[in-house]
Amino acid sequence: MAIIKTANTKGKYYESHAKEDVIRYILNLFKARTYCGAYGVDTNNPAQSMEMISAQFGKSHGVQLRHFIVSFYPDEVNSPMTANEIAQQFVAFFANEYQVVYAIHEDKPHLHIHIVINSVSYVDGHRYYGTRAEFKSEYVAPS
Repeated sequence: MAIIKTANTKGKYYESHAKEDVIRYILNLFKARTYCGAYGVDTNNPAQSMEMISAQFGKSHGVQLRHFIVSFYPDEVNSPMTANEIAQQFVAFFANEYQVVYAIHEDKPHLHIHIVINSVSYVDGHRYYGTRAEFKSEYVAPS
């Protein structure tokens, strides 16, 4: 079963350059060799696109982004294409309100997905805080 981690520890990602730094890290070609994507941003400069939305709503202070990592066990998901399909499900979850950038990292024995969302909604400027309940779901086996 995949593990979802948040990289949003207290006091992290408040700096003005946080979006640029994290997006540069997740899109690193030595880690993200095959699949990456974005929603609601200029793909030539996603961090700047996110900055523009934050500034538009007067929220260039505080937590700048949310960073999630979805890690798979080595034998759980072996295909970057499958990991990309899963990543697109996460993007669809956030994309109705937030700008998103993601990448599939293939630099470890286990595939993992990095997802970065702008903490400010492009719809109405509210902040994303995230709750555990958002990530819990029940799986009902077919009968």
